Amino acid sequence: MAIATGWLWSCAAATVLCLASPAGAEAPATKPQALGGIPQVRPQAGGPVASVPAALADVPGPACTIQQIPVFNAALVEARTRLVAAVRLVRDDPGHPHVREWFGAASPQLVLGRLQRTSTRLANTAGFEIHCNDPARCGARVGAYVQVMSRVLRDAQGRPAVSYRVDEGQVIGVCPPFFRATMDGTGTRWGILIHEASHVAAETRDHAYGRDDSLALARQNGMRAAENADNYRYFVETLPRF
Repeated sequence: MAIATGWLWSCAAATVLCLASPAGAEAPATKPQALGGIPQVRPQAGGPVASVPAALADVPGPACTIQQIPVFNAALVEARTRLVAAVRLVRDDPGHPHVREWFGAASPQLVLGRLQRTSTRLANTAGFEIHCNDPARCGARVGAYVQVMSRVLRDAQGRPAVSYRVDEGQVIGVCPPFFRATMDGTGTRWGILIHEASHVAAETRDHAYGRDDSLALARQNGMRAAENADNYRYFVETLPRF
């Protein structure tokens, strides 16, 4: 499903960037699953991961159930595979019409760098936790989000000097729309993960949402398209050579 709107929350210790759509649930007092120890599952056409029970969208979180974890992992593995193909396309053929379609006049090297950083971050998910259907984040219209932890170094007078992101304490959260999405076409579960990972790895923003608005942004302002999370999501989801 295509997810059309979203917003950013700024928090004292973290920044949460959201991909929005309807959601809602109640939470148990169970610790969320850390990403690093989860076995990776390759999605198989027609298998249990390819066809996700609708009930998974209604299971309360934030802890992911043993049924939800392989669904997330399958999307993660597919996102990694597709990002490798996307990096290859831009690296080997920077003038390809598909690059211009989604990023306009922006520098292909700029696009390549952001794709590479996103690919690298999803290839090594140490420090991330997965949250599923967290009612504290999956409120009205939120489809997925990332929580990015940062630290601030202060000078001798206690004034902020340097702010930087840290890997530990980062969260990828998925909400009911993630489990209702498919693994084919656009609006996929793995595309949702690419959108969110680009926020963490490449500091993308949310200038536009949805396929049509992202295409329009590329035509009107390539530089903004090159920093828009949904442009990377749809660029990868519609790769002509995959």
